[in-house]
Amino acid sequence: MTMLYRTEVTRVGEYAAEALSDNMMILFNDNAPADVADYCFIHPDAPLTGEIIPGANLILGTQSFPITAVGNVVNQNLGELGHITIRFDGGDVAEYPGTVHVQGTCPDALATGTVIIFEMNN
Repeated sequence: MTMLYRTEVTRVGEYAAEALSDNMMILFNDNAPADVADYCFIHPDAPLTGEIIPGANLILGTQSFPITAVGNVVNQNLGELGHITIRFDGGDVAEYPGTVHVQGTCPDALATGTVIIFEMNN
């Protein structure tokens, strides 16, 4: 496995958990605007060391989710802003340019300290 990105949830926005009930989660780094941060899982900035593509994996804590589709600005947004939306619907076409689609059941909750990793299968 080649790690492409690694960070950790440091703050859960007031409304971030509500998105989980809609099978999605929104990530943003520490520089998130205040009005947006309430809806996001906040994490420290981290380097993106490769391109996230379908076939890679998202790791949330101990769970692994195969990536099925990647919007055309995901890599740029994650690298520059730490900001993407993850949809747990197994979609094979990205719904929006900043969305990553993964296969698997969306977690019911995501606590501070949860490690978030994107990795490629080698």
